[in-house]
This record gives sequence, C-alpha cells and structure tokens, in this order.
Amino acid sequence: MITCKDISYSYDGLHQDLEGISYSIKDGEWLGIIGPNGSGKSTFLNILCGLFKPSKGFVTLDEELISKMSNKEIARKIAVLSQQNSFTYSYEVKETVKLGRIAHTSSLFPSWEEQDESAVNNALLMTSTDKMKESFINELSGGERQRVFLAQCFAQDTPYIFLDEPSNHLDLMHTIKILDLLKELQIKEKKTIVTVFHDLNLASLYCDRLLAMKDGRPFVEGNTDLILSEQNLEDLYETSFQIMLNPKTNKKVIIYKSSIL
Repeated sequence: MITCKDISYSYDGLHQDLEGISYSIKDGEWLGIIGPNGSGKSTFLNILCGLFKPSKGFVTLDEELISKMSNKEIARKIAVLSQQNSFTYSYEVKETVKLGRIAHTSSLFPSWEEQDESAVNNALLMTSTDKMKESFINELSGGERQRVFLAQCFAQDTPYIFLDEPSNHLDLMHTIKILDLLKELQIKEKKTIVTVFHDLNLASLYCDRLLAMKDGRPFVEGNTDLILSEQNLEDLYETSFQIMLNPKTNKKVIIYKSSIL
C-alpha cells in the first residue's frame, strides 16, 4: 500500500502547488487521477513514487518511509512512465529496455542472467517493439518511443506501475492494446496501477477508482462510476458534459458539449 499524509509541495517556495493532501492507494487497484491542467496531477504522481520530495508531510511505501529508501529500493517496487521521457544517448531499443533491469542488480558490475533476458524479451513482445529492437531510439516516432519506455517499465517487473498519460503519442490501436495489457496485469498478477488521465472515457473504461484534483487539492474521489457524474465533471472542469451508458461494457461514456455546436 502507498499512503501519503499531509503532503504539500511548492516549485518556487512561494506558491503552494499541492497543499495538505492525505491519501491511500489500495493494493491491486487501478487508480486514475483526473483534473484540469495545472491541478497538480503529475506533481502528485511524482511525489508518490519518490521523484519529488514534499515540502511538508510524508509518503510510505509498504509501511516504509519512501524518503528513507534508496532509488534502487524504490525502483524494485515502482516502475514509472513519465509524461516527458528524455534520453541523453541514442541507445538501441533493446538496450533501452534493458535499463529496466538495473533495479534488480546488486553489484556495480552486474551479471546478465536468463531471467533478465526473458523479462526484456517479454516486454518487447508485450509492447510490439520486438521488431525494432535493433533500431536506435532517436530514429523512432513519438509513439514508438512511448512503447519502448513502456517496455522498459514492464521489464522492471514491479508490483506498482505509475503512468503519466500512457496514451501520449500512441495511436488508437496501440492505446487500447497497452491499456488492455495493463488491465490484464492488474487482474492476473495483482499489479497496482496509478495513471494520470486526460481522456475521461479511458479513465471510465479501465479505472476502479478515481481521484479528481483541482487547484492542488483533492476535489472528489471514489468509485469510478460514482465520480463520473455530470455535476462532478462540470464542477471540476467548468464546462458541460453529457453522460451515457455503453450497453456492451456497462461503462459510462462521457460526451463533451460544445458551446457553439
């Protein structure tokens, strides 16, 4: 379980970007974080996984203070796909995915074992990047690179997977394939998944629970079907919505209303 208590954070030390957040993420659930731009979604995600240090409060990961854990200890438990993935050197795709196994090494000059090779090859297959494994990362499109970094997360083989806009740059086919794959990992392997979503229909389809944020604070949270009401969304985004029910999936479908059409 991941729990935070009285979390506050400021980028400049003057204006509070997050203020007084206490929250718990349940093992084995898929939590979606939604909200308008600038509401603190990505900042909150980065604090939960130890990338940012809160100015106040604390985060515990499986009852251990994350601030007391080494980067490698955290990486053994949490795989993170950031919104902006950067690369200093142009590695081959497979070499990039191999970096996900660093968390499982215990020495400065680690040996490469069969289980490492298997994890990397499986991750390449899962993300359909196996056919480009010898290509260089800088030669790929934005969507292809996104799939490579997802493969790196899968190769890391952690109980927690944190994703900031995983569908960023992906076409529709690969978006659904990746999110279906994540759902399968959640169900079969009891992975805990935390995802920042802008697409409310994807959040509706895949998430068990939603945390809606506004102005650096939780706005409303709970079961996905309960949170996705027209009134909640209109108050959150300050625009109009219509909600229907998909007869096949029994999930809510959110329609965005235009003021001029």
